[in-house]
Amino acid sequence: MQISDLLVQYQNNLASGSEVSTGTKGVEQLVETAKQLQIGNIFEGTVNSIKGTQVILGLSSGQNITARLDKGVDLMKGQSVFFQVKSNDGEKVRIKPISLGGSSGNPTLMRALDAANLPINENNLNMVNAMMKEQMSIGAKSLQDMSRLVLQMRVSDPATVVEMTKLEIPVTEENVIQYQNYKADEGAVLSQMNRLIEQIPEAVTSNEISLLEGLEINQKVIAFFAGESDINSDSTKPPANVVTQGVLPGGENLQGADDGNTIVRIQREGYESIASQDAYPKNSLGNVLAKDGFVSFVEQLSDMPEFAREHPEHFNTTGHLRPETPVKEFLLDLSKFLFNHRTSLLREDVSSLVNHRSYKTLLNHFITEQWTIEPEQLKEEHSVRDLYHKMESQLSELSEIVSKYPKASETVYSAAKDLSSNISFMNQINQAYHYVQIPFRLQGQNVNSELFVYRNHKEKADDDEEMSAFLHFDMELLGGMDISVKLLHRDVNMNWYLEKEDTFQLLEDNLHLLTDKLEKKGYHCNMHVENDSKNINFVEDFLKADAKTAGQLHRYSFDVRA
Repeated sequence: MQISDLLVQYQNNLASGSEVSTGTKGVEQLVETAKQLQIGNIFEGTVNSIKGTQVILGLSSGQNITARLDKGVDLMKGQSVFFQVKSNDGEKVRIKPISLGGSSGNPTLMRALDAANLPINENNLNMVNAMMKEQMSIGAKSLQDMSRLVLQMRVSDPATVVEMTKLEIPVTEENVIQYQNYKADEGAVLSQMNRLIEQIPEAVTSNEISLLEGLEINQKVIAFFAGESDINSDSTKPPANVVTQGVLPGGENLQGADDGNTIVRIQREGYESIASQDAYPKNSLGNVLAKDGFVSFVEQLSDMPEFAREHPEHFNTTGHLRPETPVKEFLLDLSKFLFNHRTSLLREDVSSLVNHRSYKTLLNHFITEQWTIEPEQLKEEHSVRDLYHKMESQLSELSEIVSKYPKASETVYSAAKDLSSNISFMNQINQAYHYVQIPFRLQGQNVNSELFVYRNHKEKADDDEEMSAFLHFDMELLGGMDISVKLLHRDVNMNWYLEKEDTFQLLEDNLHLLTDKLEKKGYHCNMHVENDSKNINFVEDFLKADAKTAGQLHRYSFDVRA
């Protein structure tokens, strides 16, 4: 929006004998020239007339100014809006309307800032507006205290600090970041965990460090999670005449003696009959990797035939990698092999191996297997608390390990810090709201999930009070699934929101199975299914809802590949 005739309008008003209140502020004061309009000044104007692109604004002082609308600016007659001066070259003044979340035009905002001796700018106006929305005091001291806190946190949106203060969440830089993550639905522990693990191979193969340092980081990280302290031993080559036994894909048992020359290369072919993942032991290569991923990784590994010679226990006598090999032992031996052969390996070969999708899958499984729990473990007292204590301790040690390699550790260190801050933030939330995320490990392999539990610490449950729960599933084949559950005595009301039409039909055809089971347990069920999605925001729908209701609210959220 541009104002080209402000000075002319002012002179016309003077000629007509218009008087001006001495209490008006900013650009609402009469000025001798347009040069006195300062960049950043904010004033309130009412749209008195709109003709094409020309608009006449009325000021609270009784003055009128004529402005021209830029493209994309949509105003209505009678609308009261705050404007900010963007530029002033002495002849032409450019202004823009500023948004205050639907409350622009509330003169209370400016009066409150004036009483608190705070500058009238967009940031402070939004701060007062947010405090009013949260039904907080906007007295002079309250505004001054909040302003200091907002300035201290250096946030672009003051509402973040206001909401945290209202919810009695300690306002620190780390908590502000986590609160904003939760508002944006990016506060999932499992997601941050995965981001951290993804950074490790990138740090290992970074061009910023030498191959020696990269392989050393790889070995130290894997040894750390494997619980080994002696991580730089070169004595990893097995003695001669080790008897090895393996099973070919066809089921044939083979055994033989390795005299140092028996296993000289890793076979790429011969995996056609490899079984499905659930046919292999838990946490084994075949259990974690699907057939395509397993075969693809073998092809990549075959470029390093010396690994089979030094670790025949992972291969049968024809050079086939054994699917039964435990992931932990395999990664530990492979990381030692890479480190011990650091002077003879090509950087390209190492990068291709460490960045291979199957290697990343194994590394992710190896670490998340320690940072997740299985459903039956919830029966153990303090299982969730112990899990997070373990994670906090390991994250601290991991950060210390990678900090010795500053050129490669920045991303890993940052991701570890974010995850650690998330856990700390969640612990603080839990003190007041009984909220916790539980990273679940289901069905043994390739299934990660999260369980969110929420309950108000401050309120005591009433037998006649309705309890509600919300479950969210995000599944690879079934798509998004949201379930709202309300329970009063023995009456259960469930609303299902399904993203995919095929899943919607599948559930409709089989929902009676769940209903029958619940009714046999004495519940009266009312089920409703919709082919739609339902987005739930943790801050808006849980924390803020708690300030208005005394009920209990639980959220169970899963991220499952099914």
